[in-house]
Amino acid sequence: MISYPLNPHPKFTNFKQFIDTNASRYAKDVAFQFQRSQQLTTITYQKFSDDINTLCGYFSQRGLHRSSIAVLGENSYGWILAYFAAVMSDNIVVPVDKELHADDIAQLLKSSDAELLICSGTYADVADTMIQNGHVKRVISMENFSTILEIPVRTEAETNEADLCAIIFTSGTTGKPKGVMLSQKDLMTDAVGACQNVYIAGSSMLTLPLHHTFAFTAGVLAMLIYHVPISISRSLRTFAADMKRFRPQNMFLVPLYVETMHKNIWKTAKEQGKERLLKGMIALSNFTRKFGIDLRRKLFKSVLENFGGNLTLVVSGGAAIRQEYIDSFDALGIQVLNGYGITECAPVVAVNRNKDFCPKSIGLPLPCNNVQVINGEICVQGENVMLGYYKDEAATAEAIIDGWFHTGDLGCIDKNGFIYITGRKKNLIILSNGKNVSPESLEEKLLAIPDVLEVVVSAPEGVITAEVFAEQTEQERIQENIMTLNKTLPSYQRIQQVKFRGQEFEKTTTKKIKRGM
Repeated sequence: MISYPLNPHPKFTNFKQFIDTNASRYAKDVAFQFQRSQQLTTITYQKFSDDINTLCGYFSQRGLHRSSIAVLGENSYGWILAYFAAVMSDNIVVPVDKELHADDIAQLLKSSDAELLICSGTYADVADTMIQNGHVKRVISMENFSTILEIPVRTEAETNEADLCAIIFTSGTTGKPKGVMLSQKDLMTDAVGACQNVYIAGSSMLTLPLHHTFAFTAGVLAMLIYHVPISISRSLRTFAADMKRFRPQNMFLVPLYVETMHKNIWKTAKEQGKERLLKGMIALSNFTRKFGIDLRRKLFKSVLENFGGNLTLVVSGGAAIRQEYIDSFDALGIQVLNGYGITECAPVVAVNRNKDFCPKSIGLPLPCNNVQVINGEICVQGENVMLGYYKDEAATAEAIIDGWFHTGDLGCIDKNGFIYITGRKKNLIILSNGKNVSPESLEEKLLAIPDVLEVVVSAPEGVITAEVFAEQTEQERIQENIMTLNKTLPSYQRIQQVKFRGQEFEKTTTKKIKRGM
């Protein structure tokens, strides 16, 4: 096991300590910037601290103490402010996925015992429905924050950094979402650990939905630790325009965004008749780099301008990303670092580092947690591991055994400490002859076949089946390529049946394919 030097950072363990320190050190520096009514609005570290304290006082005056406060809306300064104020007023924040159906939101509010719902104006109708049907007692619109913040009220609430501060519901790719209980210490320790593993410089753009723990921990907490201005992008719809407007140097994304960016590069090159030229320039660049000559920022300036012109680093998490995308962006001058996280670990567990990375791995463990492979399963122990599942002792006992959280992911660790995920325990195919087959491993090989857009491998009645989403005109050729692939596989791993589908697979709101649906 190699010992890798860490980036030095203060060991923050609670929100108050963190916010007060930043307000003292960087009072007049920009913490957030965003578009509001066609105007660029900036929020300083001091303003952010003052707004949090005022909103904390507002909550306290209304008798909210150890109450569950749900937050619903698109990415915004108000959303972030509500999260911090809920926690720092000694309440419990419940981030709500804005893509959920109203019935699912109602169930989430009920499951978390939510007393107050804070929502953006966009979801006012949803909030009205929740109030009318008795799913929540009170509602506050983020549109009223400006009025609330005009009257400073300061209340010092005592909080315990080890207590429950957030209930975050898992996306549920194979079953019912569970409420993950996290503390301030879980979240802050994980954010500091992520900063120790990955060096960040320059501005960042927040685009992943904030109810996603990866977006909040890496996109907000870690960037505030790094004293990096955060540009807030409201949605995927404004993503491209926001990149050109804010010109970020760093971003935290899920693979879907990376893949879409990659496809758009080559789609544009093809439409402009420059596909062959781009391939030639990449070949030239890769050749010169062998001799220490890096021309990427010059050669691919026009391509990089589509991403604002300054983008140099993307950290990808939330799902597996194919190595070909990492390699392709590296050839253009953008480093993509693959990481791994799970909501139960606040969420980052491991990530490749700027200079310490390994192809196809999910990187090195954060210093705040230990990782072991127990009976083939990735298990985590550390200060970032959840308190348990809300009101579900049985599920908690099943997940945390002898102090180790069992992730449900299968994998291995190499001699240098890099972790590799090979599949999901629940998805593992066990054949009648006792052989184990990882569907994810086969899916990765199938996705390498040109024009295979999506695929899920399963084994109904013991028959290994690939269900493929692809254009109808390409199906015959894909079938032939699968037959060729089979010749390279052990007999028990071969695809025995191929089914084509005419539409994309149903996905969770975090864009993971729902299996077995």
